[in-house]
Amino acid sequence: MPEAWDTSREKARELRLDQWGTPEEVKAMATPKRRASDRRETTAILKEIAGYSPFTSRSGLSAWLSNRSIGKIVSHAAVASSFCPEAHYLAAANIDGLYSNAIEPWDFELNPNKENDRLKARRYLYAPMEYGGKIAVVKITVKEYDTAQNKLYSIEAVDVDLRA
Repeated sequence: MPEAWDTSREKARELRLDQWGTPEEVKAMATPKRRASDRRETTAILKEIAGYSPFTSRSGLSAWLSNRSIGKIVSHAAVASSFCPEAHYLAAANIDGLYSNAIEPWDFELNPNKENDRLKARRYLYAPMEYGGKIAVVKITVKEYDTAQNKLYSIEAVDVDLRA
């Protein structure tokens, strides 16, 4: 039975470090490779790495990073959804690595209040990211379409400190 569409952030609090591997493996995969501290820097990095998409998650889900997605990821609303702007920009600048480590432990229903035309599913993936001395969780939303390529839609840095 799918989870309710509006529980994806709360479900992040149920994640455990060992869902990705040993503490050493998770620390290695969670260490950001790039730094970005504002919208301008992050946008430039996203435009560069978009050329390497589609990205593939641990479960084999591919998703493209489009120019429209880049705009959404660095929008004021997206940054405000994360627990702090610095964590959001850091996650966005490292989306390729985060996506390759992302897991999808739950299925979610479609939000009946959103535009769902041609949409097969909204998929929520989770990846670990080191930030501020802890391992936070980055929630990645992918729109899976019936007839088009999957699109990386949004990200959110969730204030969760992963534990074993």
